[in-house]
Amino acid sequence: MHDQEKIAQILSRLETGACTPQELQWLHDWYESRDMQTGQAFRDDAHQQQLQSDMLRQIHLQLEETPVRVVPFYRKWWAAAAVLTGVLITGLLFLQRYQDRHTMLTVVAGPGQQQQVVLPDSSRVWLNAGAKLHYPRRFADVRTVELEGEGFFDIQPDARKPFEVHTAEINVQVLGTSFDVKAYPMLDETQVTVKTGMVKVLHHQTGLDVLSANDQLTYSRSAQQYMKSTVDNDQINEWTNGMINLQQAGFAEVALTLENQYGVRIRYNPAEMKQDEYTLRCRNSLSVTQVLDLISSIHPLQYDIHEHEITIHRKN
Repeated sequence: MHDQEKIAQILSRLETGACTPQELQWLHDWYESRDMQTGQAFRDDAHQQQLQSDMLRQIHLQLEETPVRVVPFYRKWWAAAAVLTGVLITGLLFLQRYQDRHTMLTVVAGPGQQQQVVLPDSSRVWLNAGAKLHYPRRFADVRTVELEGEGFFDIQPDARKPFEVHTAEINVQVLGTSFDVKAYPMLDETQVTVKTGMVKVLHHQTGLDVLSANDQLTYSRSAQQYMKSTVDNDQINEWTNGMINLQQAGFAEVALTLENQYGVRIRYNPAEMKQDEYTLRCRNSLSVTQVLDLISSIHPLQYDIHEHEITIHRKN
């Protein structure tokens, strides 16, 4: 009998309450080998979840109904306990592993905050202000996370389980390395910068380039193309140590950085500000007015502050 036929029969018996412990064990083994990804045994996601609930219910029923041979009392008790405990543990592990792989956790770094996250494989991620990270409670064969904003990754090596960072525009594939990804949805450019090791960068499923230490790839959503450059290794992740570091940034990135760091709202005319590039390196312990004064000492800007809203203009 083919696996698909046997699976269909067992699932049918599971729905009617007639599934045996041996069939539950076989279904569990099949799940472990296929990770329930055949897509042919279930009608839809709701059907799959219902069958999992039925499986747990059947385990409890069999705790009451499983027949045993007439043997001395102490032997009968231990034999039944061993069999039924094994079935119960198998079912619970079955459900727990499925739920862990499909339960997504979200960590958000608020304004002016930097958040450190330890992933299920002990890899570490530092999130810059305004960044958001989604990851599963338990990794599958490919360790996949989703990032909005900027994050610095220090990944535990595991040749059997590659690590991937997914953003709106690009994906990053690694085995074990440390690198920075800046992927704020409101900015046109997404950046990947490698501190140690090597990564592969893709636009969706199309490979763009392979980066090694000190390499930076900048992808433009509007132009649908990328540029590769070399950067100072010491500055790649210095924001994790309280520094603001912008290199030849457009004003949109300057405004977003101030909003994320200080919890303010920046108003400006994009057409008025698009002609300049801004380089800024200072500690984030400075106040927002100190940072604005620093920028205004180099660029012809003026600003007005009203509570938590700052309006910035070019000087006439």
